Amino acid sequence: MYPYLIIKRNYMDSRIYLFAINSEKNPLKSYIVRIELGKYVKASCSCKGFAIRGNCKHIKICMRKIRCNKKIQ
Repeated sequence: MYPYLIIKRNYMDSRIYLFAINSEKNPLKSYIVRIELGKYVKASCSCKGFAIRGNCKHIKICMRKIRCNKKIQ
């Protein structure tokens, strides 16, 4: 699974990232991850795991990419 940055928006007090990430099990399926970094971190994903648990591996992968990749910060 590799997250692809779709868009990054800078606002006065926050940054919003949208990622597309491929499904691990189904190569024809992908999910959209939205991460807002500001005073608090808000994240959401279009997968079933996030809908059920409120957290998923796709968000963790995208957060790791934001932290590690200096080009998108």
